[in-house]
Amino acid sequence: MKKILTTIALSLSALMATSAMAATDHRYDDQQRYNHTQDNRWDNNNRYDNKRVNPSRDWRVGQTLPRQYSSSRFQVSDREARRLAKTGRYQQWYKVNGDYVLVNERTNRIIRIQN
Repeated sequence: MKKILTTIALSLSALMATSAMAATDHRYDDQQRYNHTQDNRWDNNNRYDNKRVNPSRDWRVGQTLPRQYSSSRFQVSDREARRLAKTGRYQQWYKVNGDYVLVNERTNRIIRIQN
């Protein structure tokens, strides 16, 4: 009886040891890391291309307003309802991601930024 119990115990410990060695196979981990580096979601340069612009942080007075924001869909038409300052000649308010930007239409330069 003692011999049978010893044999069972040894075979169980051998089975557990082989399964533990199979779980620590590093080749699978290397393959996973390789796949993640090939995936575009993990590309650091791609994440900055999709970045939201925060005018109050990213832009300064005197800088040129990027052309993509000078379209009519960003223009503010109800200046008084939004409590924005009166525009001068050749000036226009634009709303970009919740901030208001006053721009000189001739030079396309930012005159004022209001949150």
